[in-house]
Amino acid sequence: MKPNQSAFLTRICRHATLDTVEREALIRLEGQPESRSKRDPVFTDTRPDDRIAILRSGWAVARVRSAGDQTTITQIYMAGDIIGLSDLGFKAPQHETTMQTDGVVNLLSRSALCDLGLSQPRLFAMLLSLSSLDATAMNDRLHAITRFSAEDRLMHFLLSIKAKTEQTMDHASDRFPLPFSQKEIGDALGLTDIYVNRLLRGLQKSGQLTLSRPYVRITDRAAWEQRLNFQDRFGCLDVNWAS
Repeated sequence: MKPNQSAFLTRICRHATLDTVEREALIRLEGQPESRSKRDPVFTDTRPDDRIAILRSGWAVARVRSAGDQTTITQIYMAGDIIGLSDLGFKAPQHETTMQTDGVVNLLSRSALCDLGLSQPRLFAMLLSLSSLDATAMNDRLHAITRFSAEDRLMHFLLSIKAKTEQTMDHASDRFPLPFSQKEIGDALGLTDIYVNRLLRGLQKSGQLTLSRPYVRITDRAAWEQRLNFQDRFGCLDVNWAS
């Protein structure tokens, strides 16, 4: 990442070469940053809001709540992600999105996004392509939840987190952050926190995983990818069609 360059701009520049006008348009789109603390809402399903958000730093998650205060984590957002594009067809956010860590967001109106589409159609197409990654990754996680063993679900989840973190890193590392409790990991995978604890201990005992909170290291990533036929959705984005 270049000095003073946002994670949002870094992610886009990873997949396409931008000219000066396009860079300036994206910088303007980000607008003024607003700090958020861990657990603070970005959007809530009980309050009308026609904006979208660019996550400048930190992590956020979207949750669906059911009876008995049961929750499912459906989306995981990291620095550089756009939050709210999937709600453009609704008058209000359909699910709550809260900060998973301290961070910074940039809130902008839907009309600002529309203006970008009119003035910079190539950039607009790139943003749509980026937003499709989360939907595709969620489909992969749904398949893992319904068809994989519990251990394979966890391994797939960790590989996906690792792949996504690499999109804004400026150097290679075998470690990656995992700012989730065991209960929250279970909420993303349909498992209990006790089961998640047992799986993590098993992977550590077998030497496949090293935990040093808040960081995780997969000992043999290639072996896991082969075992699960894992596809790195975040690393194979194609925006050439928008040229």
